Amino acid sequence: MKRCAVVAALLIMILTPFLVRAQTPSVKIAYIDLQKVMLESDKGKEARKSLTDELEKRKKELSQKQDELQKMKDSLEKQVAMITPEARADKEKQYQTRLKDYQRISTDYQTELQQRDQEFTQKILKDLEDLIRNLGESEKYTVILEKTQGGILFASPSMDITDKVIAAYNEWSKRKPAAPKK
Repeated sequence: MKRCAVVAALLIMILTPFLVRAQTPSVKIAYIDLQKVMLESDKGKEARKSLTDELEKRKKELSQKQDELQKMKDSLEKQVAMITPEARADKEKQYQTRLKDYQRISTDYQTELQQRDQEFTQKILKDLEDLIRNLGESEKYTVILEKTQGGILFASPSMDITDKVIAAYNEWSKRKPAAPKK
C-alpha cells in the first residue's frame, strides 16, 4: 500500500508539469509593419499615386502663377524710370496683391494635400483594423503588435505577418465594391 502511494505521488509529481502545460493556452504573438502595408498594398499605392498626380498638377499651376509674378516684377523694374510715382505705386500694389494670392494658394494647396493624405491613411487604417482583427481571431493570435508604434526593438522575422496582411488586404479590396467618387 505504501508502495502504491509512493508510485502515485511520483506519477503526480512527474505528470503535473505536463498537465499544467496542456491546460495553459499557448501564446501566439505577431507584429505588422503598417508603414510597409501603406506603401506596398494596392490601396496604399493607389492613394500615393492619386496624391502624387494631384501634387504634380498643383505644382504646374503654381509654377505658371510664379512665372506670371516674375514677368510682372520684371515689367515693373523696366518701367520704373519711365512711369510716374503714382503709377509705380499702383503697379507695386498689384504685384504685392498677386504675390499674397500666390502665397495663400500655395499654403491652401499644401493644407489640402495633407488633409487628403490623412483621409486616405485613416480609411486604409480603418480597413486594416477590421482585417487584422479578423485575421487575429481566425488564426488564434493572442496579440498582434505594430512594429514601429509598438516599440518593438527586436522580434524574430518569423513573427512578422506584414506580407500576409498585405496579401489579405489586396484580396479583400478587390472583392469590396468601390466607393462612388465625389
